[in-house]
Amino acid sequence: MKAVLWLFCAIVLPVCTTVCAPREKVLQPYRLPEFAADARLRQQVNFTALGIPLSDALRNLSEQTGVTVRAGKGVAQWRVVIRVQELPLTDLLASIACAFDLSWRAVAGKEGEPPTYELYQLPAQARRERSEFDERVQLLQRVLPEALAEAQRRVERGETGAELVTVAKPEGDIVSHYASGFVSLPKMRAAASVLTPEAIQRLVSGEDLYIPGDAFTPEQQKMLVSPMAGVTIAGPPEDAQVVQVRWHYEPADSEMKLTVGYRSSTVGGGVSGTGFPLPVSADRRHGLRQTVDLRRLLSAEELRRALPDETSPPKHLTIAELLHRLSVMSSLNVVAEHYPLSFQTFYPSGAGRNVQEVLEILLRYDPYQPLREGDILIFRATRQHERRLCDVPEDSIRRWLNAGDWFGLRVQSLQEIARLSLFQQRALGRWARSEADRLGREGDYRAAVYGTLATLTSAEGTAIAMWRLLMALPPAAQLRALSGQPVLINDFAPLLQLPMQDMIRPFFPINVAEAVHSQPVWLKAQRTVSQHWTFSKGRISPVDDVDDLWLSLPGESLTAFRSRIGVQPSRLDGEFVRAEVETITLVMGTDSEAIVDADVRLARFKRPARAQ
Repeated sequence: MKAVLWLFCAIVLPVCTTVCAPREKVLQPYRLPEFAADARLRQQVNFTALGIPLSDALRNLSEQTGVTVRAGKGVAQWRVVIRVQELPLTDLLASIACAFDLSWRAVAGKEGEPPTYELYQLPAQARRERSEFDERVQLLQRVLPEALAEAQRRVERGETGAELVTVAKPEGDIVSHYASGFVSLPKMRAAASVLTPEAIQRLVSGEDLYIPGDAFTPEQQKMLVSPMAGVTIAGPPEDAQVVQVRWHYEPADSEMKLTVGYRSSTVGGGVSGTGFPLPVSADRRHGLRQTVDLRRLLSAEELRRALPDETSPPKHLTIAELLHRLSVMSSLNVVAEHYPLSFQTFYPSGAGRNVQEVLEILLRYDPYQPLREGDILIFRATRQHERRLCDVPEDSIRRWLNAGDWFGLRVQSLQEIARLSLFQQRALGRWARSEADRLGREGDYRAAVYGTLATLTSAEGTAIAMWRLLMALPPAAQLRALSGQPVLINDFAPLLQLPMQDMIRPFFPINVAEAVHSQPVWLKAQRTVSQHWTFSKGRISPVDDVDDLWLSLPGESLTAFRSRIGVQPSRLDGEFVRAEVETITLVMGTDSEAIVDADVRLARFKRPARAQ
């Protein structure tokens, strides 16, 4: 389905905008009048921060410069990337505020002491952040009915959309672009018919929309299981019947995402999906994609700059590392806001041989609107409001994954994660999946932890649906269920918004949302914990979960384990690690009969012990 989604976006995203010219004065609105009178801010600083919270970066900067700067509570956990050399402190402070579109204020100290500077968001800046998003949503609400009508007219004229597959840059305004996608994707055209302005508002407010298959006409149901025109990708079988349609909004991608669940006598059941983007601006003619003309940002000589002693570019760099590489390579100062949970991280085979290639890799998925003043490159995130909707504080993630000497997931951490918004949970799962992919291709055992986190927060399946139902129960009910006592779901279904919509046939043995109105439905969990040795390099590659690791047998010594797996000297770059695997068997039943069970496995690893 990713290929279909990409193709839809490729058809409808051709628009180009420009960035500020290199010498435009972008920092002036972010300088306090007090800056000019404070001689301390004239000092030249060398400073680096690679994707750490603003609170940490400003504390480090204070310790280095002797000037107390801090982040206000509302912005303290937003992350920043900085790499500056011999830059006046006043310019660095203004650049940080500019990157985030924030403001500084001077806080008076005790008599005779210099002021403290605090970074915060003005109400007008908060409104600007939100209004930009609201205008894009309102544009979608206005143009979607027009696009659907235009698509229908094209279909009636005999267009199928197959001819659009090879067209890289179709002409026309935003209505035409959306209509082209709807012609090519009949399922999208049928499903989007339910997206009224009210429905769109519910989606962007964090609510998923579920529509039963029989709410669509027979013709629409055929469209919902039809393939994309001109694309040879396996889709639903011919006998597929629509069970349920789900829409959800994904702020990390700025997309409305569609999932169609179907039943089939040949394959039992399955899902297919795709999505379409929100406009990136409120302009009807320039509202689907932003691109950057690098020649307006840097000179030809700057774009050609490279590292003279480098023989080959490094691999698998993160966005923060790419920004640092750009600064070193270009000899320019770089300040950027950083939202790792919503940036589409891409790990290329190489990280760019010169400045132009690094920028092309960095900006490939439109994470930034670059600005420049003098020798300072400022990277302000595109779609700031959506990225901030997804953001999760770094110290929370660190706490959830680490407990003393142990790295891994615990039930208590997952209970906290379940209290995040759906936007945050899905973005956390997306980030965890990118970490699992990055570490997994290297055979790193830690990928098993990130893979499980990604699965529990952003995947689908029987075990996942039961786990989410458990996490939605009140804490006392969770505790009873996790101790092995059956908990009646019926007691809470009328009071809570329990996630039961995905627990339907053919994907689940019963339709749980219907069953709770006619019979007792209970849920319980059985927990076991086993101790193991493991090797830090996976049994198979890539590593995705604990089953991909070498694990010792219960009671097996490290010596016996090492002998059994036959680790050769060529593999001694790895380490032997203590592992703890918690298996949680979730069981659901009606009356006295268990009808379904599934396992959730949580792996935890202790500090490595070097192989001798």
